[in-house]
Amino acid sequence: MKDDKINEEAYKKLKYSYHPEITFELTKEEGGKKNKGWLLTETNWKEESLKEMVKTVSYLPSKLKHGHKIKKNVEEVYFLTLDFDKNDPTIEEFKKNWEKTQFSWFLHTTVNHQKTISDEGESIRAIDKFRVIVPLSRPISLKELDKMEEFWEEKFPLIDTTCFDGNRYFKMSPNAITELHNFYDIDGNVVFLNPDDEQLQVKKKKSGKSKKEEITISLDDEILLEDETTKIKVRDITQKTRIFCPFCDHSTRTHPHTQNAFIDINNAGQYYIFCSTEDTTYWQKNTEIDAARSKLFWNTSIGAPSMIGFKSANGDGSLYLFKNAADFDNYCIQNHINPNIRDYLPRREIIFNPQRPEGLNDEFYNLFEDSEYLKKDYSTLLPLPLNQVIEELQLRCKVIYEILINIFGEKKFLERFLNWVAYILQEREKAYTAWLITSKIQGTGKDLMFIRILMPLFGEKQSQLMNGSRIAKNFNKIDMNCFLRGYNEVFSAGNVKENLHRKEMLKDLITAPYQSIEIKGVDTFQTFNFMNFILFSNSQHPIIIDDEDRRFNVIRNEEAKKVSQLDIYRGLEYLEPDIEKELPEFANIIFTLDFDTELANIPIESDAKDRLKSLSKDEYEEFAERLKAMDADYFLLDEIFPVTEKEKLLDQSRSEIAQMVIDTITSDGVIPARYMSRICKYHFSHHHYKSILERLKLKGIEETTKRILTGPTKVYECK
Repeated sequence: MKDDKINEEAYKKLKYSYHPEITFELTKEEGGKKNKGWLLTETNWKEESLKEMVKTVSYLPSKLKHGHKIKKNVEEVYFLTLDFDKNDPTIEEFKKNWEKTQFSWFLHTTVNHQKTISDEGESIRAIDKFRVIVPLSRPISLKELDKMEEFWEEKFPLIDTTCFDGNRYFKMSPNAITELHNFYDIDGNVVFLNPDDEQLQVKKKKSGKSKKEEITISLDDEILLEDETTKIKVRDITQKTRIFCPFCDHSTRTHPHTQNAFIDINNAGQYYIFCSTEDTTYWQKNTEIDAARSKLFWNTSIGAPSMIGFKSANGDGSLYLFKNAADFDNYCIQNHINPNIRDYLPRREIIFNPQRPEGLNDEFYNLFEDSEYLKKDYSTLLPLPLNQVIEELQLRCKVIYEILINIFGEKKFLERFLNWVAYILQEREKAYTAWLITSKIQGTGKDLMFIRILMPLFGEKQSQLMNGSRIAKNFNKIDMNCFLRGYNEVFSAGNVKENLHRKEMLKDLITAPYQSIEIKGVDTFQTFNFMNFILFSNSQHPIIIDDEDRRFNVIRNEEAKKVSQLDIYRGLEYLEPDIEKELPEFANIIFTLDFDTELANIPIESDAKDRLKSLSKDEYEEFAERLKAMDADYFLLDEIFPVTEKEKLLDQSRSEIAQMVIDTITSDGVIPARYMSRICKYHFSHHHYKSILERLKLKGIEETTKRILTGPTKVYECK
């Protein structure tokens, strides 16, 4: 029977709530923050109306008291929204299995349907992602909805169970693919799912199951200890304790006066008794779980159980996100935990906030961990004026001072850097400036500064030094708990497009108050962004900087030496121990420094920054100006013409070609024509050589003949 057999007025209605301020341009997380102002409305249960709803409105299947989107305010629920985002089932599998259901449903794809995304550099195949709206013949309560969850989870093991929250909203999908399935009764009326259907009710336990497996422990139960005389309440037991099992018949035992069980607390903060006589485990009531003792919690940021205190083989963090239900069940079995505890775990949001208490708290799990130096009380020490910090550092931390002054070159730059560090650590705040440190040689101590001097203060687990190629659009697990981030070599040689991308991403990273975390297999969620950045490069123009830049402190010490050439260097085996000895005193300086907040958030002016700004101008004009100025360093000839294997055997530090071109530029202001192509393709990698020459000609660079080297030679000169 088709819709056209039904009168228009006979169409059933579908009630739902929507928020008028949630548009498609808002991210899922931004929409999720619209907790107040939800309005109840309805639409016809017909294909055109339903299509319009899912394509133009972010809907919620419930009526909310006072329009406030919190769980306790769900007054009644009008339909199920089954959410499938794991490709099991696929759309075709679902339609095939549900084409004969004796109730109606409406399927629509989500915004991420069949999209290929990237997570931590890994390509994720495109899969079916869709939802199925199943209207109910009567409104149900949140409690009734909770009872249905077990039925649907058994039917679809990989369903996203957050669709049963009642207060979850579902984002509009403007390009949704849809399909309506209607089932009609004998009178031609559309049939909605009956929530009182026996199939939807929670299944009863199978007969024959031992009653003792159903028995639970309560905190106020008394347990007989192994001395046979002392009784103690469960709540007063603090460690693994030998007892007499309170549930089995001791008179039937061979040794009735010998303890036959123990009670302990598992990683979920739950008491359990193991009886060796019956080889049976008895669990504490799930509703009495002690959140303060639990290593497990329900992670509301991703909608799945998680574990704290995890130690991986590579030392990666203390938070573990269970990959799926099977992973969680396996963990429970291995650690004497009742898997049903998942329904009673404390609900906590993941945050990373240096200003809030660390670890599991009443409202959140804070990934931030105080370092040894952040925990120390510095209140008994005298404040250190900013204008005395360099003198004190030189006096009290000779090794650290020599390494830092070798990097920064001038005391005024080092003073500003120490002010920046002190502001961040004392205020436990994010600075809105970053440091870009460049040098012409390697081994000046940049890694020592980051890893051996700064990381111990900021915290080893929340400080990372990474390659510049890791600057990415999407944040992932490693970005959740980052207080200090260093990027080595932010410059991508010959790749202008990549350098522009890195520049834009760094601008956002430095100033954005929030970051969206994308972890494989879970929904994107937002956390505060407390990242502070130090960037390193051996290039003179590693990133493009705008004339009005307010983010970057740029430093380049042309006189920097290798650390092995500094006076404080006693040998490699002494270097790190010497730094470690001075760290407590360095921390005293940083945490007592009377810092200037404004200076920490305003970049310092420097010749290196001015040069970088000029290099960021029109690339063709800059190329011409540098040739006319006979500035050979600008052209990065050592990178374009690297030392050959033969020249390496001769211990040459520069190739003959590079040296020859440098000489022609510095002495005559010209580039030999035979090498012009390679130089141009390096600096303008995304353009055709002929078009490059045409653009350069507009800037005054022309081909001519000059007597250089061995005689008349074709060259390019800026006239």
